[in-house]
Amino acid sequence: MPFLPVGTLDVDQTYNVDARLSHQWPIGERLKFSLGFEAFNVFNTIHNTAVQTTAYSLAAGGIFRPQLTGGVSVLGQGSASQGFPDGTNARRCQVLARITF
Repeated sequence: MPFLPVGTLDVDQTYNVDARLSHQWPIGERLKFSLGFEAFNVFNTIHNTAVQTTAYSLAAGGIFRPQLTGGVSVLGQGSASQGFPDGTNARRCQVLARITF
């Protein structure tokens, strides 16, 4: 639309909280054993990677009318939430064990 400024449609901001707890125990003089726990996206925040972009539709007579779904505009609402590396941004947790020599 000519009366809307460029770049007014904002896709989500991305905020993640990741955490790691680990502890290391010596085994003898040269061996070490580590045990740990890692969590990514701890609060399971959804990050939209695409949003609805249709604000207006052209009606008969060249008149622009707001695009409504159920009487409400869906402009800017999330339509996809994919993440790297496997297409999801869900919370991830893992346990680790490591022997260092």
